[in-house]
Amino acid sequence: MRTLRSSGAVRAGAAFFASRILLALTVLVVAGATGQGAVHHQWATGIWWLDRFSVWDSYHFIRIATLGYLPPGLDCCDQAYFPGYPLLMAAVAPLTGGNITAAGLLISLVAGAVAAALLWMLVAEDARGGKVAARRAVTLLALAPTGFFFVAVYTEALFLALALGAWLLATRRHWWFAGILAAFATGVRVNGLFLAAALAVMYAVQWHHDGRPRPRLDVLALGLPAVSVAAFMTHLHGRTGSWDAWREAEHEGWDRATAWPWEGLSTAWRSLLDSPDAWLAASRAADIAAVLLGVALCILLARQRRWPELTYLTLTVGVVLCSNLWVSTPRYALTWFPAYLAIATMRDHPAYRRVYAVGLGLSAALLLGATWAVATRHWVA
Repeated sequence: MRTLRSSGAVRAGAAFFASRILLALTVLVVAGATGQGAVHHQWATGIWWLDRFSVWDSYHFIRIATLGYLPPGLDCCDQAYFPGYPLLMAAVAPLTGGNITAAGLLISLVAGAVAAALLWMLVAEDARGGKVAARRAVTLLALAPTGFFFVAVYTEALFLALALGAWLLATRRHWWFAGILAAFATGVRVNGLFLAAALAVMYAVQWHHDGRPRPRLDVLALGLPAVSVAAFMTHLHGRTGSWDAWREAEHEGWDRATAWPWEGLSTAWRSLLDSPDAWLAASRAADIAAVLLGVALCILLARQRRWPELTYLTLTVGVVLCSNLWVSTPRYALTWFPAYLAIATMRDHPAYRRVYAVGLGLSAALLLGATWAVATRHWVA
C-alpha cells in the first residue's frame, strides 16, 4: 500500500512540475508579447528570461546569498528575511554556473514538485482522505491564484515542502526527523514557529490517544525549531547589538506592526479605495478576500475537529489578521496546507462536487489573471 501511495505521489510531483514549467513559459510568452524589456535593478542578472522570475523580495534573498547580512553601507532591511533560503541558494549556485538567481529558481521548481508529492501522500494517508481526495488537493495547489510564486525566487515552495515533510513524518510518528525538518522550515520563514506549535498539539493528541503516562524522549524534537530562531537572532545580535533586530527591520522597512483586526481591515479597505490603478486595486481586494477566506477555513477545520491543523492555520492567519498590513496574504496562502487537506477531504456529494468545480474554475481564471499581471509587471506582492 505504501508503494502504491509513493508511486501516486511521484506522478503528482511530476504533474505539478510540468504545470510550473507551463506557467513559466506562459510568463515568458506574455512578457515577450507585451514588449517587456530588460529589468533595471542592481541585482538583476541581465538575462532577459531569467529576470522575469526575480522581483521585489527576490532581490533581498539574492543580496543575502551574495553578501550576507548587513554588508557595508546597508543597515536595513535584509535582516527581516530568514537565512534558510539564501543559504541554500548559495549552496546550489555552483550547479547553475554561480548564478544565484538561477539557483533560487531551481530550488523553487524542485521544492514545489516535492511539496505536491508530499501533499498527495499526506491526503492519501489521511483517515478521511484517499487517492481521489489527494488528486483534488494537488489540483487545488496547482491552480492556486498566486501560483506564480512557485516559479519565482521566493520562499513559498521551499517552506511548503519542508512543512509538509515535517507534518507527514509527524503523522507517522517519526518525531526526530519531523523536528529537524520543522527546524529547517523555521530557518526559511518565521512561520515555522506556528508549524512547531501545531506539531506540539499533534504530539499531545497522539500522546492522549496512546494513553501513555508520560511523553517519550522524542518530545524534545519539538524544541528544534526554536533553536533555528535562536541561532538567527543571536547572529543578528552579534551584527547589530539588538536582540530585536528582526522585528525592528520589519517595522522600519514596511511599517509593519500589531493592530486590532478591524484596524487592519480599515487600513486594507482605505488602501483599496486609494489604489491608483485597477491592477493594484485588484491586488488589495485579493488581500482582504484572502484574510476572510483564511478565517472561513479555520472555521472549517474546527468543524472537522482537526486540532493540529487548526492550530497552524489559526496562528498563520491570525498574525496577518492582527497586523496593520494585510499585503501579500494571497501569496502567504500558498503555504496554508491544512486548507488543501480540509477542502479535499470534505464529504463527497453532488453539491460539494458542483462547488468544487466552480471553485476550481474561478481559481484557474484568477491564476491566469495574476500571471498576466506578474508577466507585465503590473503587480507582484
